[in-house]
Amino acid sequence: MSDRVRIIGGGLTGILAAFEAHRLGWRDIVLQERFEALGGVARPRVAHGLEMRDGCVYFGGSGDPIVETLTAQGATFETFDNRFGSVSLDSAGRRVFTWDFGGPAVDCAATTISRPASDSLGSRIAAYPGPIAARLEAYCRWHLDADPDQIHGDAAIPLAINRVFPAAADLTQLARAKATNPWADELYAIPRALIGRTLNLTATLPAGGFAALFDTCLAALKRLGVQVELNALVSPRALLAAPDPAETVVWAANPTPLFKPLGLPTPNLIKKSFATYVFAVDFDGPCPVYVQNFTATGSAFRVYLYESGGRQLAVAECVKEADLAALPGEMRALLSGFGSLKVGALLHSDVQPRWIYHSLEAIAGLKTLRARLADRFGTAFIPGAWEPYAKAAKLAEVNAALLAARQGEPAAAPVSAKAG
Repeated sequence: MSDRVRIIGGGLTGILAAFEAHRLGWRDIVLQERFEALGGVARPRVAHGLEMRDGCVYFGGSGDPIVETLTAQGATFETFDNRFGSVSLDSAGRRVFTWDFGGPAVDCAATTISRPASDSLGSRIAAYPGPIAARLEAYCRWHLDADPDQIHGDAAIPLAINRVFPAAADLTQLARAKATNPWADELYAIPRALIGRTLNLTATLPAGGFAALFDTCLAALKRLGVQVELNALVSPRALLAAPDPAETVVWAANPTPLFKPLGLPTPNLIKKSFATYVFAVDFDGPCPVYVQNFTATGSAFRVYLYESGGRQLAVAECVKEADLAALPGEMRALLSGFGSLKVGALLHSDVQPRWIYHSLEAIAGLKTLRARLADRFGTAFIPGAWEPYAKAAKLAEVNAALLAARQGEPAAAPVSAKAG
């Protein structure tokens, strides 16, 4: 068991790792963040007292382990009705709105399914009946401009196509298939309003916004005695070349810089940037709310409406830089299933890459990286749950590794690292 924990990366994963390390008994804890504030990609830019969010980020309702952890450290959250929807095309090419379902609805009666032949997103898509597979492939190519056969199947989750509603299917037969066939349950969904589902009805957001949440976390960490170093740029080569035997390292930052110092080839990543536009809006429907666009047309793949500083704002997440004359109309059309939207001034725009869609090569490379780190450092080097997209899965993986390091036992391999 080491005397010290050093955490590289002050995003949500790193912050939660520091709290867990303290709970497990470590008292010499250092958290190093390369930028001037905690929060990582989840910390929005603040302009004129308003948060310019880059996308739809929120937490679960009652029982969310992240909310429980942060609440115990002084953070406060507000519960809201979890409303969302999606827009798809029917067999005649008409736009169809599906309430309280964030995935694609395809006008298909067939519910046959096969087990994916490989771990690729292309194989996952090919497991569906032809009409569904064709729509999903068109959507993926529009969204990512990449070959689904080169993308890992777990990318279906951030793409929001991990489950599909076959809108023309018999609901009784579909429910029976989901109850008896694990792959049907994995790949198909029934919107909660059509099946009486009561889970996921509420969600939470930090009171006062995300910037206030991360400021609260900083104060809580300091109160616990965690040494927080901002503007701290850590050299992976130096860290790996001369590890401190009294130290357990949690690498919660981007793993890409770790490959070369360990003599490993850096895998090719999916190089795709997305544009985001934040507008002041007036909306007469629910807030917060988001709508996914699965038509593979236009530029916005999601519109998320939220409140900040007492004002309503909407962020349009786009697969490419948008035509600003056409974008407000796209936003109004997507949200029309929930209410009437008036789009005001553009407050913020940005173009950034998102490293949440893993290629097969990247997943294989991360698996090799994990093995090399485990061979060289044992439990003294903890990878930062790089593969999972869900926040709760990341928390569980890092917490398990911290517990193993504290007890001096090998940590179980994460499910994502076992695949492929």
